[in-house]
Amino acid sequence: MESPLILLLAGFVVLGLAGEALLRGAVTLADKLRVSPLIIGLTIIAFGTSAPELTVSLNAALNGQPDISIGNVVGSNIANILFVMGAMALVSPFFVNHGTLGRDGGFMLGVSALLFVLGMVGMIDRPVGIALFVILIGFTYYLYSSAREVEDTAEAEAGVDENRVPGGALVAAMVLLVGIAGVVWGAELMVDGAVALARQWGISEAVIALSLVAIGTSLPELAVSLVAAMRGHAGLAVGNIIGSNISNILLILGVTSMVAPLPISDMMALRDIPIMIGVACLGFIFMASGRAMSRVEGCLSLALYAAYMSFIFSA
Repeated sequence: MESPLILLLAGFVVLGLAGEALLRGAVTLADKLRVSPLIIGLTIIAFGTSAPELTVSLNAALNGQPDISIGNVVGSNIANILFVMGAMALVSPFFVNHGTLGRDGGFMLGVSALLFVLGMVGMIDRPVGIALFVILIGFTYYLYSSAREVEDTAEAEAGVDENRVPGGALVAAMVLLVGIAGVVWGAELMVDGAVALARQWGISEAVIALSLVAIGTSLPELAVSLVAAMRGHAGLAVGNIIGSNISNILLILGVTSMVAPLPISDMMALRDIPIMIGVACLGFIFMASGRAMSRVEGCLSLALYAAYMSFIFSA
């Protein structure tokens, strides 16, 4: 019988590689089909980096493990700001334009507050899931209709350039299919490993989901954001983080709850979701300030994430 830790780590690796392949294959294929870079940036890149979270949450919900579905989303949103953004600043200090990012960050805060309300209710059922998905469609349309500035278009084109694979449309389609298959397989490995590891260590599935699973499913965001930041496209990188956090709540919880209702535990509602909102506030304050994020602040962000990990494992 396979070791739970090996299963989890294998899923971690497969998800990271497959998520990258899925993203790059989808971006390249859309580009070959002459889809607008703005559309690619607002949809394929934003949603593509959330594919691992979606497959893990769907798999967990279908297997009757809602704590993994919810914990994966909440943990990924915390990791995206403290871990991914902190790593970006540590590798390459960056400055972002506070205009559109501040606006989108405000929407991210609003969506996070909505999840808190749902946590107080204690359930995300099918009608609520449909409503979340409709909100996502409306917000995406709003972004497309308002993103007419030169800066927005330049960032979108940069996102396409940095996520292409060499070759023609056939190669891109093959990479996309391999990525989809890998993400599904990796999600299954990760969920199986997480459940078995939680039982072996005597801790809750929610803790594993908030920590190890969340880090694993955040790998595409980390890869895309680090590459973009090192190439001088910090706006693209931070926009990817905001888009992913919004998609995690509206897309992943929306779609997953359409398949199977998601009960939210009291611990998640009263502890981890409020922490997620606090972290989102920190991210919004940084984005709205329009100032640079230094290596010192990156180290502080990573230290806060390490403290959160220590807290949930010791609680």
